Amino acid sequence: MVIETISSVFILSIAIFFLNNKSLSMPMTVQSTLIVGIIVAFLIFSAYIFREKSKDERESIHILTAGRISYLVGVGALILGIVFQALVHNIDPWLIIALCAMITSKLLSRIYSYFKM
Repeated sequence: MVIETISSVFILSIAIFFLNNKSLSMPMTVQSTLIVGIIVAFLIFSAYIFREKSKDERESIHILTAGRISYLVGVGALILGIVFQALVHNIDPWLIIALCAMITSKLLSRIYSYFKM
């Protein structure tokens, strides 16, 4: 739980730093280091999420609920971003790609689990 929290905070802080980089004029080496840092932090976070095991049914429900909530928040944020950018007539294609990837992966995992479990 500690490493998940640390890597999550690290990912969020780097993402916020990238969001505000226009006023800071980052040199290329700093930007490259931050890119590597966010990738490594995401890989560490992903490894711990996949290794997450529950001890009982109640904990399993908490893990599943957290996954559902985070998925819905992610999709909601992407849709909000798409709507906002559509109103200013400048839609970033990466928002659409990320939304399609999230929905497709959710759909494929549900189909896979339906037929395999």
